[in-house]
Amino acid sequence: MEKAKSFILTVLVLVSLVQSYMLGYSSPRPEPISTGEYVETEQLSGSQAELKDVVFPDQIILHYGKKTHTVLYPMPFLNHYRNIFDFLRQRTFDGLRKTNVFAANIDWDDIRDNYQGIEVRFQEGIPFNVLQSLMTISKEEASSENELITRIWIYKGTKDDVKAFFISDTNVMVYEAVKADVTVKDLDVRLKLGESLTKYHTVDGDYYLPDEPVPAIQITMPYTLYTADQLKRSLFVDPSQIRSLPDRDGNQIFTDSIRGLQIRTNQRWMIFSDPVTAPVDSKNEIKVNLLSTIQFINQHGGWNSTFLYSNVAPRQVFGPQTIVFRQYLEGYPVVNVKNDNIGYMKVVVQKGIVSNFERSLIIPDPKGTAKQQTVLEGGASLDAKLQQYSKKALVTRVFPGLKPVVKEKTVEYMPKWIAELRDGSLEVIE
Repeated sequence: MEKAKSFILTVLVLVSLVQSYMLGYSSPRPEPISTGEYVETEQLSGSQAELKDVVFPDQIILHYGKKTHTVLYPMPFLNHYRNIFDFLRQRTFDGLRKTNVFAANIDWDDIRDNYQGIEVRFQEGIPFNVLQSLMTISKEEASSENELITRIWIYKGTKDDVKAFFISDTNVMVYEAVKADVTVKDLDVRLKLGESLTKYHTVDGDYYLPDEPVPAIQITMPYTLYTADQLKRSLFVDPSQIRSLPDRDGNQIFTDSIRGLQIRTNQRWMIFSDPVTAPVDSKNEIKVNLLSTIQFINQHGGWNSTFLYSNVAPRQVFGPQTIVFRQYLEGYPVVNVKNDNIGYMKVVVQKGIVSNFERSLIIPDPKGTAKQQTVLEGGASLDAKLQQYSKKALVTRVFPGLKPVVKEKTVEYMPKWIAELRDGSLEVIE
């Protein structure tokens, strides 16, 4: 009996040693994964963008004194606009001190009408730390991360010197650059660029109107549409897990049980939602959210045209924020009116986490673009039309824009004067 027990024990020890050897020195043989189980996210045809590609002034205003002004847009005077903005980006603005217009005895009306200088406008305002990413600026004191700068005003002082101010969206709080790397000669050189261009006039400095008609370009551009399959492969981690849901309005709805994609075929529009949430007590920083939205669009379709950061709302520290990018062609914004879903992208983001993304399905084809020279009304006739405009009392801004007319295979972009009202809505001045 004892011999039998010894024999069984010996066998068990040998089996254990063999198993240990096999586990330690044999190569694993994992089961192959079917290619149908996971599909790599597909990149669409749009280009990639950085912060500097989507944040730039919508206007540069040259002031010549004696109530004479010239307005530059990114186009059609691209070279002048770029020359001036690139010059300012290469300058150094040191020792910014925070003050207010009353303490500094600043009269913007007097400076606008009687002093020569350059005014750079970011109409909806950009955070100071975003501006510091584009220009060389140092401040003597810290400011709110979400404080917005709407204008940079550089002008000749009374003592043959140069004054430089960064103006907040309140129009009361300003930063004066004690050491601005800009000379009077620098200003003279840049002001000469606009001497032969159309002159503009203003009543209160909110907006400027040309003294005569200005050249413009009417654009006709063919387009294609993103397909549902392209969007699914671009927006979902695993397209093989997507299922479609019925919709009584004729829209297409897709979900992977977490994320959702709605394609509004008749409106040529898509809405993607991802119900991720940031911690309730997490504070927003506009720059972080802006960089996150740019990266998100880079990864999910890219930019199929030139887009400008337009605005962020609301600006509160906590909660989700909506960031809008406006499409630009020939230097003018594409302005959607009524229910035309075209000309912008909209992203909802909180603490750098994107939860909603909207964009047009239209893919413009620049190769087939047709351009026609035209003019935008100016002078006394434009002034009279604005006076007769039924909502004139509500107007806060007037600017040239492109009204899109979407047809079956092309989009026509018609140059028009656009009025922005107090509630932020836009209307064409017909």
